[in-house]
Amino acid sequence: MRHPKKDYSLIPPVFTEESMYGFMLRWGIREEEAMFIQPMLMMEREGPFADDQYWFEPMVDGQRLQLHMTAGKVVLLTRHGNDATAQYPELHNVPLSWPADVVLDGEAACLDPETGRADFARLQQRFRMKGAPRIREARKTIPIVYFVFDILMYNGADLRGLPLVSRRKLLESVLEDNHYYIKMKHWERDGHAVYEAAGRLGLKGIAGKHKYSRYVEGRSDSWLRISL
Repeated sequence: MRHPKKDYSLIPPVFTEESMYGFMLRWGIREEEAMFIQPMLMMEREGPFADDQYWFEPMVDGQRLQLHMTAGKVVLLTRHGNDATAQYPELHNVPLSWPADVVLDGEAACLDPETGRADFARLQQRFRMKGAPRIREARKTIPIVYFVFDILMYNGADLRGLPLVSRRKLLESVLEDNHYYIKMKHWERDGHAVYEAAGRLGLKGIAGKHKYSRYVEGRSDSWLRISL
């Protein structure tokens, strides 16, 4: 039985006069080829809480999706490393602010056009769909939205050892929102307010993430799932 991994590196970063990007490229681990990265997973927690060291995100009822883009070519991988690139052609054009090679982590979802809520049944329909013509047509009728909450690699530099706040700052700069890509919103400290808002919107829960957590494989108590 595998035990959850504890994150003992929750230490706020101290940056020198180097730019954040220079810091990342200097200390990042270079990798020649993109490969599937085992995702960081949440542990369960009962009830919301308030903590200055955490921020809180809504939980989208969707499919965990890892995006690799190298030299303009996109590969989409599910939580278990299965290739879903052909299923979601609307995600092949990544709205970056400038050309870059990236690995992104997030949740793919189908939104109900009337309520704006994630519809998991429609997502399953898209994921199981066969045939390129049908999939191309489904981009219009059952479009996918990718809610991005993390960046793991940037131009060959491994960012997983950096704190979440630093990774998020780069993500905010490098990725733009459009119809298919949305950077996941987050609110700091007050998990109670986010939890109550999630309940009013009919969401399945919220995620509480330690702002200085490193990205580790498997379950970690620095990322918490608080279900409704």
